[in-house]
Amino acid sequence: MFDLDEKDWKILLKLRDNSRVNVSDLASELQIPRTTVQERINRLVRNGIIKKFTIQQDHSKLGKPVTAFIMVSFSPGTGLSQREAAESIAAMEDVHEVHLISGEWDIIAKARGDSLESIGKLVIDRIRNVRGVGKTLTCASFLCVKENI
Repeated sequence: MFDLDEKDWKILLKLRDNSRVNVSDLASELQIPRTTVQERINRLVRNGIIKKFTIQQDHSKLGKPVTAFIMVSFSPGTGLSQREAAESIAAMEDVHEVHLISGEWDIIAKARGDSLESIGKLVIDRIRNVRGVGKTLTCASFLCVKENI
């Protein structure tokens, strides 16, 4: 674990909101010298705190306005581990996140599509055909209140 001080946290929060922010503007806003901000960002990257700089897409404008969460129950004894089943699901187009979870369900996947029908096809024709997938439960999202990428 890496110890972050208050300045590191402020930099991280600002970069999370907008990773394209100019270092000079960030330094001015935080009242920290530009070279100090740049060095701290470099250190955060070097230490793996910042894994990558990315974008946040507007999926509706890209033709994928429907988001659903697919709960998956894993059935062992198929020659495929739970992790391998999750990796197979993660490799599918339109699947954006996959997590191994505790509780009644074993895997949760976040998918996006152009319609509920396309999400249904993903679940029925692809996810349910992964070895080890026992049953699924799909929950459509009505509205995203908060999403951090």
